[in-house]
Amino acid sequence: MRFTMPRTMLALCSIAALAVSACGSSSATPTTPAATQPASTGVPTAVPTATQPSGTVVLSGWESSTAEGDALTKTLLSFQAAYPNIKVDYEPIAGDYPTVMAAKFASHDVPDVMYLNADVAPDWIKQGLFAPLDPYIAASNYDVSKFYPGYASIFKGADGKTYGLPKDGNTIGLAYNTDLVPTPPTTLDQLVTLAQSLKGKDGLKAPLCLNSALDRGLAFLYAQGGSLVANDGKTETIDSAASETAVQWYMDLFKNGLGMTASDLGAGWCGDALGKKSAAMIFEGGWLDPAMSSAYPTVKYAWAPFPTGSSGSPVTISYTVSYSIPADAKNKDAAWVLLSWLTGVQGMTLWTQGGVALPARSDVPAPKGKDVLVAMGSVAKPGSGFVPGYANIQKAFSDAFTKQIQNKTWSGAAVCTATAAAIKSAVGG
Repeated sequence: MRFTMPRTMLALCSIAALAVSACGSSSATPTTPAATQPASTGVPTAVPTATQPSGTVVLSGWESSTAEGDALTKTLLSFQAAYPNIKVDYEPIAGDYPTVMAAKFASHDVPDVMYLNADVAPDWIKQGLFAPLDPYIAASNYDVSKFYPGYASIFKGADGKTYGLPKDGNTIGLAYNTDLVPTPPTTLDQLVTLAQSLKGKDGLKAPLCLNSALDRGLAFLYAQGGSLVANDGKTETIDSAASETAVQWYMDLFKNGLGMTASDLGAGWCGDALGKKSAAMIFEGGWLDPAMSSAYPTVKYAWAPFPTGSSGSPVTISYTVSYSIPADAKNKDAAWVLLSWLTGVQGMTLWTQGGVALPARSDVPAPKGKDVLVAMGSVAKPGSGFVPGYANIQKAFSDAFTKQIQNKTWSGAAVCTATAAAIKSAVGG
């Protein structure tokens, strides 16, 4: 997730002295002996040796909250203590991250480790902008089996190689007002029944706050047996009978007054709708908790898994970001030491324990109050980044869905047709 490191802590990370000289290399082939690299737990040894990589590792990400900055500071200082021969220079990117990074790639002026958002991962990986991590993973016996598949799969290229490891993630769950919903629904049929019983009651503008876009609608599509593309990631399936039925089901929630968008509820986003008690149930991720505790501390709510739909299997969607090493990185070997530590058990535990994000590994404990969201990682499908040109696909779906709501024409088939065209354009079909 996004954060800014405080200036004082940034200075601490930048002035750590090199304890030993070593043979850091910018090659894509790891030079560090396997014995000094991560064990099967995914945690590198903390004992420096003269053969370990050293030097400066430039880490770049985007800026965000103070809480996330503090969490990153704590995590990087712990790494610095374990690896004093590697100096971490954190350089946050201000402004539009993809645009700034595109310019850096063009000028070959890239960091050694950087955030790679799932949204752009397929396109950037396809362009050859990142070094494959497989040689390092193999040489260090780094255990990638503990990553939830919905997170890790995003950062594999068409060649089957790994170009990033998830730094964290988030899943979409059901957040509900406990005064209005004593027992949360476990199925989408129960959700509809409950929403019907709440319609027009307790000052609610609508029982559900919903999105007219795939950032939440995709979870409903999957739950009801639909999909955007086949498992090959190329064949569009949104205009199949199953997908059209699923989209129409979701559209009918709006048509029947059971759900409204945040803007129609007079809220900035669905978290505000829950806080203002305009809606009783919303579908969000772990970012909801700090927002609620800050803006609506007296509103009682709880988390429940995303309700199971007609597919018969629990499912939700997840969002993630990786740590990746650019192909033009100057200190790849030391970059791998940092990357593997940050995505290992120790680093990820430190980073996520405050609840700023959820762990992307099954062997990292859930932060307090995040058990439901973390558990859904095992059944989550990627919410973005699983097909090239996903931003255009999202836009096509959202534009068509919003138009149907505004015009009160309520055609799920029209949404599927528009989305199918965008998918075919994106994958070259």
